[in-house]
Order: sequence, then C-alpha cells, then structure tokens
Amino acid sequence: MATQKISFTNSRGLKIEGILDGEGEKGIILSTHFTGFKEVKHYFNLAKALSDNGICALRFDFSDCIGESEGTCEDMTVSNQTKDIFSAIDFLEQKGVKKIGVMGHSLGGLTAINAAANDPRIKVLVSAAAPAKLDWDILFKGKEEEWKKQGYIQFPSWKRGQIKINYGFYLDLKNLDATQLVKRINAPLLVIHPEKDELVTIINSRGIYENANEPKDFVIVKDSEHMFLKQEHEAELIRLSVEWFKKWL
Repeated sequence: MATQKISFTNSRGLKIEGILDGEGEKGIILSTHFTGFKEVKHYFNLAKALSDNGICALRFDFSDCIGESEGTCEDMTVSNQTKDIFSAIDFLEQKGVKKIGVMGHSLGGLTAINAAANDPRIKVLVSAAAPAKLDWDILFKGKEEEWKKQGYIQFPSWKRGQIKINYGFYLDLKNLDATQLVKRINAPLLVIHPEKDELVTIINSRGIYENANEPKDFVIVKDSEHMFLKQEHEAELIRLSVEWFKKWL
C-alpha cells in the first residue's frame, strides 16, 4: 500500500510531520511513547500491518522537539500531545477517513485514553503498557521536589540525547487519571501489558481495564519487557492490535 509523508498544523499553529500508510475510510492514529517518534520499529511495523489489512495508519511526531515536528521539549505535556491527536483526527477526516481508532504505547497510551475521553470521534482504542496515574508511577513521581525547585528536569531521549522538560509537564500529568478517564469512553478498549514491564507496573493496566466500559479485553504478553523489543513480543503486540481494530472499526 502507498506510503506518503504528510504534514498538518496543530491547535497551537505548529507544523506536525507524519507518515500515512495506506488509504480508505478506516484509519488508526499511533500515539508514541515518552520521547518516542514515528520511525520507532514497532510503530513502523504496526502501520504496515494495518495498511496490509485495509486500514490506513497515521504515525507522527508530537509537537515536543523529539522528531521532525515543530515545538519545544520544555513545553511537552500530555495535554498538548492530546491536542495533537485531535488535529490528527481533523487531518484524517479531511482525507476522507470516516472511522478512526487510536493505538497508544506507554505514555502514548495515557495520551490516547485522554483523547478518547474527550473526543467521541475515536471509535476504537488500544492501550499498551500505559501509566494510569501519577500515584502508581515509577519514572516521574520521585523527581517532584527537584523538578519543582529548579523548574525543569533533564531526561535522556533516544533521538535527541538529554532534553529539558519544564515542571508544567509534571503538573499536567498530576491532573490526569486514566482510571477515571476510561469511564467516559464508550469505544471498545483493548488493554495490553508486558508481563515483565520494568517501567510501568501491571497495576496501571489492571486499573484502566477494571474501570473501562464494555466491550473491553485485557491481554498480558508473556515474558515481554516494556518496549516489546524481542521480535516475538512485538509480533504479538501487532497481532493483538490489528485483530482488535479489524473486529471493532
């Protein structure tokens, strides 16, 4: 299926760069993990699998400095990334896509849930290894005092090395609770969690699943770590996601 580089403008007037695989009236938006970007292997392979099954897939760089889109690391927040998803939906609708779903991994899963809770245009949802709320967090929670004191914290990223993120990211995250957000979602939800996740504990996915409306499902990928790095774990993530979207979209 055709693959094309695309761009659109978000609600803050920033240019978003993305890749659209496939075409048609059904489409999936891929919501990337913390410091992730559109070329990461499992997003690339998931997009290809979806397009091979007649569903177009849009993967793009959030407006947060990591990829090719405009924006600064300092201004990164889940709420800003959520608004980017809304703009991505607008873009797909302009391309003639009528049924839209979202798949989010890790922090991108929380972003996807937040988006679906606030935009009924999202008809199907897949959340993989998503943090549910700050109280259950490992990566960010212990850094609050340092973050607040100096106004920012530096984090390592795959693509940009050390990046600076303002305290506003933490305050924004503090206000988001996926166990409550999912109660407002009526779209079919598949929750996936790696059995040996070292970054997001399974209590997060269980909390999301238990509070979600039907129809829903919860699958643990045996022996997988957080990033689904082994080929068999990535393949299972992709298979589960594609089957869910084929069933419900």
